[in-house]
Amino acid sequence: MLTSTLASLSCPRCTGPRLELRARETLPAGPAEEIRSGELGCPSCGAAFPILAGIAVLVEDVGQYLQEHVKGIAQIVPDEEIPEGFLEEYLEAKVELATEHIEEDLEAERVNALYLMNHYLHAGTPETGAPWWQPRGGGGDPLIDALVRRHWDQGPFARIGDWAQTLAGRRPGLSVIELGCGVGGLEAVLRPHVASYLGVDSSFASVALARHLALGFPYPSALRIPEDLLAGSVSRELRLPSPPPCDGRADFVVGDLAAPPLRTGLWDLTIALNAIDMLDEPASLPALQWRLLKSEGIAVQSCPYIWHPHVAAELRARLPEGIRDSARAVEWLYTEVGFRLGEKVEHLPWLFFKHVRQLELYSVHLFMSHKRSG
Repeated sequence: MLTSTLASLSCPRCTGPRLELRARETLPAGPAEEIRSGELGCPSCGAAFPILAGIAVLVEDVGQYLQEHVKGIAQIVPDEEIPEGFLEEYLEAKVELATEHIEEDLEAERVNALYLMNHYLHAGTPETGAPWWQPRGGGGDPLIDALVRRHWDQGPFARIGDWAQTLAGRRPGLSVIELGCGVGGLEAVLRPHVASYLGVDSSFASVALARHLALGFPYPSALRIPEDLLAGSVSRELRLPSPPPCDGRADFVVGDLAAPPLRTGLWDLTIALNAIDMLDEPASLPALQWRLLKSEGIAVQSCPYIWHPHVAAELRARLPEGIRDSARAVEWLYTEVGFRLGEKVEHLPWLFFKHVRQLELYSVHLFMSHKRSG
C-alpha cells in the first residue's frame, strides 16, 4: 500500500475517523512510500487490518478472510508474515487447500490468468509468431479469429476510456474509485486522463497482480495464460511491457463491497463493472456509488446481468409494474437513489477469452449516471 492511499481509507467495521498506520517496513516508491508490512488500526473501534506483501487487507473479519483466501495469499505471502493471532487457523486452511480450480474461485491461478488476458491484451498489438488467441501450432478457429479482430478492442474498457477523456476535458484532476477492479486493467486505460485512481477488490491474488502490472511491484510468478488446455490450465507465457514508474497516483487494496473501507464524498468518478448481478442486494451498489461521489460526481455501471435466481426473484418483487428487463431494472435502481441517467450503450459486445477453442460473447449494458446536487 502506498502512503498516499491512506487518506482515502476508513474502517470497514465502523464509521470512525481515518485509519492509523502502524508500519513495520516502508520502501521508496516515487513521490510516495510503499508500505510493505505492518497494519492499519481504527482509533474508534480498535480493529486492526494487516498489510501483507504491500497489500492492505481491509475487511470486517480478517481471520475468516485469511482462511477463505489462503490459496491466493499463500502464493505471495510467506507464512512468517501472517499475523500471529491468525497464523494457526491460516496454516490449517493451507493444509486443506484443494488443488483443482473452479471458475468461481477468484484466488485460483487460472481464473486470474483469464482476467489478465482479458484486461491487458489487445488484438491490435504487433506480435512475432501467432497472435495470442491462436494456437502456436497453427490451425486456429477462423470464427474466433474474426470475432477477436473485430470486437476485442471495442468493449467496455474502450468506451469508458473515451468517456474519461471527455470528462477530463471538462473536469481536470479527476479522482476515480473502481469497485471490483480485478487485476486492474482499467487503470491503464484511465491513466492518461485522471489525477488519481484507487481500485478495490475482494481477491488477494487479483490485487497483487494489479499492483504488479500497473505499479511495477514484485510478483513471484511468471505471467501465463491458457492456450490449448491439453498443455495445462495456464501454458503460454506472456511478456508485457513494464508499467511506468510509480508516481503515487494509483493504488489497489483488498476490500468487500458489502463493507467498503472507503471514505465517502471523495471521488469525481466511481466505476463498477460486472458487479451488480453478483450482489445479494443489487440496490446497495448505486447507494454505495452515491455515497462515495462528490457533489455532481458520475457513476459508471456495466454488466451483462447474469443474475442468481434468488436475487432476480427479489429484485422483480420490488420493481414497478412495466419494468420487465434487466437494463431498465438497474437504471431504475440508480434513479431511485437520486442519480440522473446520462449517456448509455444498450448492447455492447464484450468478449471473454477462455482458451484457443473457447470464446464467450456477452451483451453488456453500460451507462453513466450523474449525482444530483442538493
